[in-house]
Amino acid sequence: MSLAMRRLLPHRTSKLPAFGQRCRHLTVVPMAQVSPSMTGGRITKWTKDVGDFVSCYDLLYEFEVSGLTDIDEEENVTTKMELESCDEGYLAVVFDPVVPNTCPKIVGGGTPVALLCDTVDEMHDVQDQFKRLGPKVSPPSTSIRLTRHY
Repeated sequence: MSLAMRRLLPHRTSKLPAFGQRCRHLTVVPMAQVSPSMTGGRITKWTKDVGDFVSCYDLLYEFEVSGLTDIDEEENVTTKMELESCDEGYLAVVFDPVVPNTCPKIVGGGTPVALLCDTVDEMHDVQDQFKRLGPKVSPPSTSIRLTRHY
């Protein structure tokens, strides 16, 4: 995990001390883990842009999954799916985006792919902090604990 991610993402709580009092809460949006046998997924399209407000049940991203079932893994089959958000907030950061709104890397289920903030001010604080720390993202650390599973 990169230094930027370690500074941004919480280990045990959704509150981030790096942002002080102005940023009360961040929600980590993970790559969906849709099957225990899932080997990885790749985001093919973000349906929301950075800065947009995301409501519960809004489609957040489309993704391809490899190894969804044991048979899929053996035959190297990919399945296309969509993820509905189960949280709401402003889409502050998308990790490792590539124009036009795709992430080319295959990442494991549960890997952080974006951050949601409660307010516009918090979103701007997170974006400024992320720009300062650098946008490079490495594979996830197992010490990140998500409070909600998608």
